[in-house]
Formats: sequence, structure tokens, C-alpha cells
Amino acid sequence: MKELSDYLVNVPSKDTPRIQESHILIGHIICQLVEENVFTPNP
Repeated sequence: MKELSDYLVNVPSKDTPRIQESHILIGHIICQLVEENVFTPNP
């Protein structure tokens, strides 16, 4: 997928559940950052 992606979220593990957990966590972090930037009023 690296060659097809603009951004790669690579979790260096061969343990599928750990990779999935990491991707979920990273997805939540990205959502939080977007929400803070979009919905936080500028002073």
C-alpha cells in the first residue's frame, strides 16, 4: 500500500490485533485534531 498512499500509517508489528488497535487510536487522534481545528473559535 505504501506506493499507493499519500500518507502511510505503518505499525511495525506482525500481530494483527495490535495493528488494528494502533490504527483505531491514530484515527481517534486525527479526529480530535480536526475537531479542535475546525470547531475551536479563534480569539
